[in-house]
Amino acid sequence: MRLMTQVSTEFLSAIARAITGKLYTDEQIKTITAGAIGKYFSEFFPTPKDELAAQERVESARNHISAASSIIRDMQGDLETQDRTLGKLLKEVEHKKQLADRYQALANTNREAFDAFRAEMKDALRQELQEQAEKGKRIRQAVSAILWVVTLVAGATLGAYFNDIVTLIRGAF
Repeated sequence: MRLMTQVSTEFLSAIARAITGKLYTDEQIKTITAGAIGKYFSEFFPTPKDELAAQERVESARNHISAASSIIRDMQGDLETQDRTLGKLLKEVEHKKQLADRYQALANTNREAFDAFRAEMKDALRQELQEQAEKGKRIRQAVSAILWVVTLVAGATLGAYFNDIVTLIRGAF
């Protein structure tokens, strides 16, 4: 009888497992996972809902950490690029400052000599321009007088024959 009871119990549990899709009962799972071999196969057995939720939270946290790491790497790359650019600009500004200081020193040193040179050049240029103006003065005056006379005669001629010229032009068109 005892044997019959065990067989029927096993038979009913096999049917229940086939219907529910579970291969083992919760008790059997605990027994198997409690043993030394069960520790190696425990990942193949179903886990409680709390453990599944914890694993989902851990996986979500890993995804967030991965995304944050990616953002931080991108920002660090941008900052390194900006640092290099600013370093180049700083070197360029320093170079320009050194040039400006050098030119300022040259300007201060040579100001007196330059002022004397400029005054001398101004006098020499003024004298040269006066000499050139005097050189062709008579010729320019003569040409100017001839042009004035020609302009006066041409204006008088046009004034005298203006009506005849206008009539001639109207007739052509």
